Amino acid sequence: MLDSAFTNSSRLGRCSLLAAMVPLAFSVVLSASPLILSATASAKENVFPWLDLDAEYRVETLYINPLELNGLSATDINFTEQRFRLETGLKPIEQIAVRGQFDLLSGVLFGDNGDLGGTQGAGTPTPSSGLALTSRWPNNSAWEVGLLPGGDPLDPDSYGLVLKEVDPIRINRLYGEAVLPFGLLRVGRQPSTTGPGINLHDGSRSNRWGVSRYSPTADRFLFATKISELFRLISEGDEYVPNRSMDDGVFIGGAFDLVVEDDISYGGDDLMQGVGLIQWKVKEPTAFGWKWHPFMVQAVLGGRFGDEFDTQVFAVPVTLEWGVGPVHFLGEFVSLFGHTREISEGMAALRETDEAKRVVYDQDILAFAARAVLDVEVGPVTGTLEFDYASGDADPRDETPLTTFNWDRDANVGLLLFEHVLAFETARSAAVGYENLKHVGSDSFPLTELASDGRFQNAICAFPQVLYRPWKPLGIRAGALLAWADEPVTDPIMTLLSEDGVEISDDAVNWHGGKPARYYGTELDLQVEWAFKEYFLWTVEGAVLFPGDALRDESGDAVNSFLVENRFTFLF
Repeated sequence: MLDSAFTNSSRLGRCSLLAAMVPLAFSVVLSASPLILSATASAKENVFPWLDLDAEYRVETLYINPLELNGLSATDINFTEQRFRLETGLKPIEQIAVRGQFDLLSGVLFGDNGDLGGTQGAGTPTPSSGLALTSRWPNNSAWEVGLLPGGDPLDPDSYGLVLKEVDPIRINRLYGEAVLPFGLLRVGRQPSTTGPGINLHDGSRSNRWGVSRYSPTADRFLFATKISELFRLISEGDEYVPNRSMDDGVFIGGAFDLVVEDDISYGGDDLMQGVGLIQWKVKEPTAFGWKWHPFMVQAVLGGRFGDEFDTQVFAVPVTLEWGVGPVHFLGEFVSLFGHTREISEGMAALRETDEAKRVVYDQDILAFAARAVLDVEVGPVTGTLEFDYASGDADPRDETPLTTFNWDRDANVGLLLFEHVLAFETARSAAVGYENLKHVGSDSFPLTELASDGRFQNAICAFPQVLYRPWKPLGIRAGALLAWADEPVTDPIMTLLSEDGVEISDDAVNWHGGKPARYYGTELDLQVEWAFKEYFLWTVEGAVLFPGDALRDESGDAVNSFLVENRFTFLF
């Protein structure tokens, strides 16, 4: 329920938070999928040196049957959506730039969508033509989980997929940066991180499975520098020769974010964030006479502070990356701890409609997450052992500590279970909670974080994979995802609405109304991806999910689910 949106671990070979934070020219490199060739700005002829321009247009068609494993509201799901992402940089000189990121038609469905009169609810898109036969102009519609026409707002089975209008243009980021003689200064609405990670993911093309859909952003003041150069200057004196490599040395950085500022005439409702980072990178490490791959270790401390709900929450992500010969290892660990009244404020309103009787707790937070990925490359075949972990919470009451950890939305694990099935179930539960909460009055609405949006949470997974590349542009990847819950899977909204005594265990239900259990099931994934001239990708992915006890309803029923996705990506 609490988004771990502080700082991020990075990977060698891709842009890390401090990869460009040294006193030299800054360049943006977009990471491609691990199955394909990298499409970077360096691969293009820079006709206008004052302009950086990167663009991606993506069209994906998905078929999921069923999305709801225990009902009839979301069975045969078939849609095509799109997104155009533009990243720009204006540079009057090499050391100064203003950069931005813009999404056009993000998540917009193909076709003329909607019903006349908005029968699915207020604000529902209406057709651009009253007669489907004569439709000539698609509208800007996307889908979400919402209350179906005529449904009971307190019944989860009354919720399904409905249409919504979306803005055709969205400005994600706009910020200025200056590469000074002593470091990098960046100010404005900028990336919360640069690079993929389980705590924060920058939304780049770096996932092995599926796609990135989000773009974590902060209103931030940031400064960073290559501190190892200062120590070299002091120790070497007149013999000092600058090492301008972004892959060697010790980097430090700090940032200040203004996260929330509701009333500019009152500072008590502000929420601030501070971030500090240290990173050590070695481009060509030598030890024991072996040929080692680039080495990187990184530690971050991030904290959010606010008076309104007495919030003090900290995140500490640590990353280690190394390799030797055919072996490559990536390890990430994140701890989240602190306290806040914000979540209890909303949950208290949900549990007690009488405001005078509500009890709000200063709730402790203690959550953990980890990922370990070991790749072994033998000729055209790369074998992978992946272990993923996110702590869970079987007791949704706000007088007990909050221990659920949410990975970043774009840190994908598999294709179907977390990305779609659990995303639907959690969104449905959040919608039920919202229908209750919006009528009772509350200063906090924690239900938005209950909906997972595909995030990996409350899970322990073993995910062996194999990649076969018969020739460079073609990759075939297969994987078997075995998933358990860290704590018995519990729907906090329906459990709290059913609460009738001191013990919560006899009231607890899972997302499907069944008894809480721990085995999510087994998912088999397959991907085929082909790159043409580094500017076009054709990807076909498929998955089948065999559900376990944690996904069964009160009757013990759950059906297998299937996914097929066809995706075209154009890179510029």
